[in-house]
Amino acid sequence: MKFTLNTLGAPSWTLEDTARNARAYGYVGVDLRLLDGEVISLDSVRANRDRLRTLFQDAGLAIAVLATSVRLASPDQQQRRDTADEIAEWIDLAAELGIPVVRVFGGMRPEGFDLDAAIQVVADTLAHIAPRAESAGVAVGVETHDDFSSAATVRRVLEPVASRAVGAVWDMLHTARMGETPSDVLGLIGDRVLNVHLKDARRNGDAWELLPLGQGEIPVRDGLRLLKQRGYDDFISVEWEKKWHPELAEPEVAFPQHLALLQTYVRELEGQPART
Repeated sequence: MKFTLNTLGAPSWTLEDTARNARAYGYVGVDLRLLDGEVISLDSVRANRDRLRTLFQDAGLAIAVLATSVRLASPDQQQRRDTADEIAEWIDLAAELGIPVVRVFGGMRPEGFDLDAAIQVVADTLAHIAPRAESAGVAVGVETHDDFSSAATVRRVLEPVASRAVGAVWDMLHTARMGETPSDVLGLIGDRVLNVHLKDARRNGDAWELLPLGQGEIPVRDGLRLLKQRGYDDFISVEWEKKWHPELAEPEVAFPQHLALLQTYVRELEGQPART
């Protein structure tokens, strides 16, 4: 299994810090959500293309995902056209940089915009951009997040889109919040999963408290077991939401802890003895 470090977890790091630390901790690459501590934009990624190539691809570290902020569920036709145009630009940029996946969100529905209509809009937009993605050799993944947190909902988005250049990014926390087990998720969208986000958390009233891996109730180990059984061999992103939750542990603590435990899980799945 190929574990990447999601840059959302390190808002104080420069790109140089990110590349150096990812390698030192043993990650195979990164998901690019922050660049020098700021949420990525088309302009910021374009302006740093040479740095990204030098620090990552040329140095043998993958950039697995361009983790954009694009949200698709809008009732406004002009906004939908603008969004499709933006996704096309992200696809072209990903192709130029050799990045295999562009992550998008379904997003939160505006008041009065019902779920069935939102699903149709998201599916239509993804179907529209699919030929561009196919031509570029890039896949677009809609994340289990926001009003599309359920794998059952994401399946409804993907069913009418035949192209395998469109798929899902499975965030284990959000499907668990929706009451779906890893078996449920993979039964619904397993053949369309392009990337996996993992993190741990525990219910705290109506909210969820983010925790170091192994201290919460998200079934990460079971998810990894089922992914391995299915032969999933793409990237798995360790997501530590330090950017949004500054009270969380520093990335220098969190990222090594996550990977050490994940490597233990993988050894167990492979029937290897634990290291002492």
